[in-house]
Amino acid sequence: MKEILVTGSSGFIGNYLVPQLLNQNYKVFGISKRKQKSFKNFVSSSMDISKSNNSKLQNNFSKIIHMAALSDVDYCNTNPSKCYETNIQGTQKMLEIARKKDAEFIFLSSSHIYGNSKNLPLSETESSSPLSHYASSKKISEILCETYARTYGLNIRIARIFSVYGPNSSKSNLIFNIINQAIHNSQITLGNITPKRDFIFIDDLITGLLNVINSKKKKYDIYNLGTGKSTSIVDLINLVLNFSNKKMHIISKKDKIRKNDVLDVCANISKMNSHFNWKPQVTLKKGLKITYKYYS
Repeated sequence: MKEILVTGSSGFIGNYLVPQLLNQNYKVFGISKRKQKSFKNFVSSSMDISKSNNSKLQNNFSKIIHMAALSDVDYCNTNPSKCYETNIQGTQKMLEIARKKDAEFIFLSSSHIYGNSKNLPLSETESSSPLSHYASSKKISEILCETYARTYGLNIRIARIFSVYGPNSSKSNLIFNIINQAIHNSQITLGNITPKRDFIFIDDLITGLLNVINSKKKKYDIYNLGTGKSTSIVDLINLVLNFSNKKMHIISKKDKIRKNDVLDVCANISKMNSHFNWKPQVTLKKGLKITYKYYS
């Protein structure tokens, strides 16, 4: 039974990924700031990876999946030092463990690194122009990954995650925010509602991520995990309102609008399709319906 280290194991994606790894006969060692219960083939440890000397990590991991990060864009813009400390320093510490154990390293990056590009859909070779501290922290972490791969010959794969959603997401998740307001409020209040995002349902993301994790391809590589379609936030809101059977005012407040916001983002997923024969199965309408039903 191969041992695999997963950071951020108690997060939104981690809660879906860990059970699937256990089903694939991995023994999982999870790291999270939040305490988790250990059970058969899953051992949990609570630590801050950016500050810990990682003395607890004595196992011979065959793979490391690094997901732990501060991912709330607004929080990172308000607390840039904390963002860089957690996201960059944490990544470097995990890369050091991978180097010492000669483990494969899978890093979860973000579509935010692309910034505003006119070349849509975005391929993995598209240049990056981060517009937030969160995006910059992910881009710098990617550079660290590439440097470790080139310098030490490590097998490192990067998964650039687009706008993932689904049941039990974090409260900073856009779709959670919209659904929560649709259920409990008399109106929906957001910042800019015109930008477009590529929304991928959590089940499709996990299927794609497992392909990346289990890939036999060596050395350094990058994969987009999105759907190849972009939807504006206002259209997203209207889809949600169809499920709620409510007519609600949609208000865009100036004080909630980000100064530097990505206007449109859409993934080119041809690489994932050609390498793994992967493509998303859940339509946005179906995924939103499942998510809305969960919260209501």
